[in-house]
This record gives sequence, structure tokens and C-alpha cells, in this order.
Amino acid sequence: MMSVHKKSRNTSRVIFRRVLPIALLVFSLFAFMFESTVLAPDAESYIFTDVCAKCSKVDCAFATDFIDDAHDDIVDRVKDEFNADLGEFEDWLIEVMFKTQFLPAAADMATQMSAVAMQYTQAIGMFLDAQNQMDTQRLLRELQFEAHKDYQPSQDFCWFGTNVRSLAATENIGRFNSLVFSQISLARQLGNVNIAGSLNASDDYKARWEQFVDTYCDPRDNNRQIGGTGLELACDRNGKVSGSAAGAVDLQRVNRDIDYTRLIEEPRTLNIDMADTTLNVTAEPLDTLIVGLIREPGDEEDVIALSKNLYGHNVLSRALSRVLMKTSSAQKLYLALRSVAAKRGVAQASFNAIVGLKSSGTQHEHLLEPFAHPGAAFGIPATVAAGVLGTKHSGRFMASIVQELLPASLSGVGGNIFDLIGYSPSYYSQLEFLTKRIYQNPDFYANLYDTPANVSRKKVAMRAIELMIDRAIYESQLRREMNVSVLLSSKLRESHRAVNEGLATSKGK
Repeated sequence: MMSVHKKSRNTSRVIFRRVLPIALLVFSLFAFMFESTVLAPDAESYIFTDVCAKCSKVDCAFATDFIDDAHDDIVDRVKDEFNADLGEFEDWLIEVMFKTQFLPAAADMATQMSAVAMQYTQAIGMFLDAQNQMDTQRLLRELQFEAHKDYQPSQDFCWFGTNVRSLAATENIGRFNSLVFSQISLARQLGNVNIAGSLNASDDYKARWEQFVDTYCDPRDNNRQIGGTGLELACDRNGKVSGSAAGAVDLQRVNRDIDYTRLIEEPRTLNIDMADTTLNVTAEPLDTLIVGLIREPGDEEDVIALSKNLYGHNVLSRALSRVLMKTSSAQKLYLALRSVAAKRGVAQASFNAIVGLKSSGTQHEHLLEPFAHPGAAFGIPATVAAGVLGTKHSGRFMASIVQELLPASLSGVGGNIFDLIGYSPSYYSQLEFLTKRIYQNPDFYANLYDTPANVSRKKVAMRAIELMIDRAIYESQLRREMNVSVLLSSKLRESHRAVNEGLATSKGK
């Protein structure tokens, strides 16, 4: 602070020293005016007196010198007084006025300005802090609202999530059933023990004929017009040539052993469950809102009968004794028979894969207590016993959506819905539902007016389903490629024999 005061004092002295010459000039002008107005009249009167008195030149010179000396003395005294007063004024201005008045006031003003400036800075900082706080709160609210909007899945999206939960389990069941049918076919061809025709190939025909008479025979075939014509005699089950005992017991199964379209192609779900020991499958009642247990005839027997008519109608020879099998010719023949069995297996693999795709899926949810069903008139038990079934089942959820596409039956039971998708929808039926049936509902397109997040979720779900379909197509292409390769190999068999025979006959030539 002392350095500041000292610096201010030096600055003030420099200013006053620069102003001093100007002040002296002003004072000289003042003095000249004073001399002209005060002293000049006396000199003039003196001159006139001198003239009038006719003073001598000596007196005039003396008077002139006196006046000049007096004038110079006055000027010198004025200058000394002015310089003295100016010095005192300068000392007073610096020491008293500046140091005691201006300097403390300026210091106080600087302090106050600094304090005010700091207050302004704090206020500006508070404004900036408040702006950042408000921006942060607004951003958090925007993110909260966006999350609230984006994380509310629509009902349409739940269609995908609900109806794919049993896909994996159903696919595994289908693969298992396909493998079982393949093993049954191979055991039939090789005459495995406990297989019809294992002892003799003629036994296979006998068993199939008995099955045909009791299960699939239609007496009206072969131009039946009156009793005793057509296939009535062939379809006689009791051997008494009685019309009432002729033909299949269940008319719904007539000719199913040869009708691929009605048995395999048209149904979306086949009632097949090779994991149990019965020919029945567990199904739920026809009402889409009721979960229960009923027994429904299975399709295993019909599918196996159809496969026997399509693949390997003539089973491999059983005339291979222990003695004969020791000969090289018999061994060569048996290897040829195994080659035929392998090719038949490749050909039947496509059929088994289709059956696996359409096999019944997972069972229904469990029914905790017995349920009195009102549809006894439709062949459903009046009381359904409680039972525990698999939890990964989406049949009734699929039925509730398909119900919007198809009208209910006259009785309100809705049997046509399950005729379409099956009581326990197969992998094929579920894929058809996810890739076709959902998009036939106009609500799906109306509900696309949804949030962008939900629309994106639907796109991802549809893409995932598309990948599953592509995988199924890829597996089908592999089976087709295998069939073509085996067919080509069989076509080249005669050419291969001809070449071998030619090489054998050309030895030594």
C-alpha cells in the first residue's frame, strides 16, 4: 500500500510541475494588466507633470530608473510569493488533499469494486451452475420418458414371445419321433426280433394283410354294388361273410395306409408320441378356454402302415442260415441286401423328417383339480381328472389368436380351431402360425402404429423366425441332396457292372 501511495505522490508532482509554467504565464499576464491599469496613470501624470514643469533630463532618467527598479522588485516579489504559495499549495494538495482524501477514497472504491465484482462473479457462476443443473434434469427426464415409452412391449410383440416358448421342446420331440420311425423301418428291413416278418418275409405280408382287413379296408372299393361284391369278402373280419363285420372298424381310418394327402400332407399336427407305450396321445378339450386331459387316438399305426407301403414293400430276404452265411457268395449277397436297406433308409429319411415336423408338441399345463366338462355330447368325458403336464406349451395361446381368424363352431366349442393347429401343435404348425397366421390378422398391421422401439422389436422377432425357417429349408436341402446322390449312385450301378465285366473279360488280351 505504501508503494501505491508513493507512486501516486510522484505522479502528482510531475503533473503540477508541468502545470506550473502555464500558471506563471497566466500570472504574468495578470501582472502586466495590473501595471497597465494601476501604475501607468501615475507615470503618465508624472510625465505630463514633468513636461509641464519642464523637468530636467536628469530627473526624468532618475524617475525612469526608479520606476523600472520598482517594477522589477514587484515582479520579483510576486514571483517569490507565487512560487512559495504554489509550493505550499502543491504540498497541501499532495500531502493533505490527495493522501487524506483522494487516496483512501480510491482505495475504498477499489476494494468495493473488487467485492462487487466478486459478487457478480459468484452470481454468474450460480446462473451457470443452475443452467447445467436444469439441463441435466431435463436430459434425465427425457431419458426417463423415452425409457418409459420404449420399454412397454405391445401385445403384438407378446404374440411372438408367448408362441415360441415351446418351439425348442417341440422340435426335439419331432427329431426323436423321426429317429424312432427310422429305427422301426431299419428293424423291419433287417428282420429284428419281435418285428412282424422277422422269421420269414411272408409273415410281414400276413401281418400287413390282417391290419388292412381290420383297420383300413373299405368294402365299397373294387366296384361294390350289391352284397358279396367289391371288397366285401376281402374285408370280412370274422370269416362269416357278414356285411356288418366287413371293413374297417373305424370308418375315419379307411384307406389311411395309402392316403398320403389325408394322413400326412393336409393335417398340421399328427397325434404321434413315440415316447409313450400307447397308441393314444394326451390332448385338451375342444374349448379354447379349458385346460384339461382327454385321450385321443394316435396316428402312429397309420403312419407306420403308410411307410411300409411307400418304402420297402418287399422286405429283405430272411433265407440266410448259419451254414450259408459262411460262404462267400452268401456274404456278398447279404452285403448287397444291406446296401439296399441303406438306400431305402436314405429315401425314407425325408418321409420321417416330415412326420417328425408334424408330430405332436409338448403337452398342456397341469390341471390342479378335476373339471366337469360340459361337452360330453361331443365324446369328451364329463369329468376330467386332475393331472400334471408339461409347462412349455403354447397351444391354447395359439388357439386364442386363431379364433379371431376362424368362426367358432355352432355349439361354441371351437373344434375347427384345433382341427387347424392340432391339440398339441407340432413344430410345423407352430412355424406356420408364426410365419403366416399372425400376419393374416388385420390387427397386426393396425398395431404397427406403435412406438419405434416396439416396431424394431417386431422386426427382430420376425428376423429370428425367418432364420429358423431358413434352417429348416437348409436341412430339407441336405436331405434332398442326399437322395439325389443315392439316386445317381443307383443309376451308375449298371454302368459300373458293365465296366467291371469288361475288365474281367479283357484279361490277357
